[in-house]
Amino acid sequence: MSAITLAIILTLLLLIAYLSYIVVHERKIRKRLEGQWTAIKTSAKRISNVHEKDTAFAAVSREGEDAFFFDSAYESTGSIAGTLALLKKILVCHNCILFDADEKRLTVIAAASSDQDIVYELPNESAGSLPGWIAEHRVPLRIGYIRDRKGLSYYTGNEGINSFLGVPVFGEGDKLRGILCADSQEKEAFGLEAERLLVFAAHAAALSLENVSSLRRTKLEASEFAALYKLSKKLSATLKIDEILDIAITSIKEIVDYDMAAFVLKEDTETLKIAAAKGFKAAELINATFKPDESITGWVVKNGMPLTFYDFQDGSRDLPVFPKQSLPIRSLLCLPLSIKDDTIGVFLIASKRENFFSPYETKIFEVIAAHTATQISNAVMYRQMEKMATTDGLTGLFNHRYFQERLSQELERAQRYKEKLSLLLVDIDHFKKINDTYGHPAGDKILKEVAKILASSIRAVDVAARYGGEEFAVILVNTDGRGALETAERIRRIVESNKFDISGAALKVTGSMGIAVFPDDTGLDEGAQRLLISRADSALYLAKEEGRNRAYLFKEAADRIQKSGN
Repeated sequence: MSAITLAIILTLLLLIAYLSYIVVHERKIRKRLEGQWTAIKTSAKRISNVHEKDTAFAAVSREGEDAFFFDSAYESTGSIAGTLALLKKILVCHNCILFDADEKRLTVIAAASSDQDIVYELPNESAGSLPGWIAEHRVPLRIGYIRDRKGLSYYTGNEGINSFLGVPVFGEGDKLRGILCADSQEKEAFGLEAERLLVFAAHAAALSLENVSSLRRTKLEASEFAALYKLSKKLSATLKIDEILDIAITSIKEIVDYDMAAFVLKEDTETLKIAAAKGFKAAELINATFKPDESITGWVVKNGMPLTFYDFQDGSRDLPVFPKQSLPIRSLLCLPLSIKDDTIGVFLIASKRENFFSPYETKIFEVIAAHTATQISNAVMYRQMEKMATTDGLTGLFNHRYFQERLSQELERAQRYKEKLSLLLVDIDHFKKINDTYGHPAGDKILKEVAKILASSIRAVDVAARYGGEEFAVILVNTDGRGALETAERIRRIVESNKFDISGAALKVTGSMGIAVFPDDTGLDEGAQRLLISRADSALYLAKEEGRNRAYLFKEAADRIQKSGN
């Protein structure tokens, strides 16, 4: 046996030993990644459990901060680079390259000579590409003399390549994972033995590619979990529905790069409203209202069930996503926002690309939908409690406590900006007689109707409140005495002309009113609020004493008030 033959045999044995080591090493890496993946899935299940949600989110936070397992990326790519460098020496070739393969592209994972002008991403198609031909036909390809160099599309220039050898790399379940290639500037550089050697090397490369893929998935999903954890903390920090929806729809963009997302909430049993939207057509969609039976969104609300479309064609569906809107989308998730057995809305997320959302991401979005629905429900409950604390239960106007707080705030603002502020007190004339004659239900009805007249007769910046009994108070912001008197007279005339239907009879009701102005009637002293109320009340009582159904300004009636002792 010659020395050259012996050297070749020893080199091959060395390669086999090295590749065997790589296989064992990659299996260890894979086992570590699978352990990490199992931990993430366990956290996902715990997040679905309301009782373990806080613990799970804390675990997610730790996973996001703990990057020890990402060292596997360097170990895997280092193994691949070492294998390619050894293959290049044994085959005495120009370059050895490993491509990762998916349905649409071939991506260079590593190359023995990476300093060359390599195109790192190619379309996964056979036309004009030797690696693409292998991916399509799933068989090795050996060319001894390349006449058309267009097939070497993974180089930006002419490298003088004459020979090419490439083999498919298969993973679990005979799935194509990549392409392993060697090329040479020599003609007929690769024989059958070289092809067998490359096929053997492809086995080790398959494990490396599986690990790189697992690592990418683990890294991506860990980052998505970290984003989910941050989203949960932000949602828990607010009880305002607009803020909840804005936080959710903005934070979701960190998890997946959607083209359109929206939250639709149920206004009542017959109306849905697009409460928040981002992405294409958001300006047209937001605040739009529609009936539940006019869209896919309405179907989800009605049935309380999610809908997933992996290749949605809007024009070919019986129902659109939203009424009178054609959306250029391919992938669509519609997830109900449910609280117990009640569906309060829908979370929608869409992409222009088909099959865009992975099962894992779908699970993440289900968690987000559930958490957002809970926060919306909490916000609604808080708003109802807040309303109960500030609103008069009978009339729907603000109550006495809120009136005092708001008057204090408005007086401070008026003093700061040197503005006028008027207070109007209204009392329903002969109200006790109405109650005694027609009963308290009739009195309650009159109170509610007078309250509606007050609310509809003032500006949005003004404040109408039930002061107590049959008495009402109106804060008229940035309004002087003349303006306040005009408002009072308008309200008085409307009340006087209104026909109050009491048990089929048209009852006539009138009101007496007193007005005081800040700072004209109070000065700027600390007791201005108490004095303002007192002087408006004095003007009101003078109006009642002098015949009722009239409105008086304190300043104009001050002398008569003093004489009457009010």
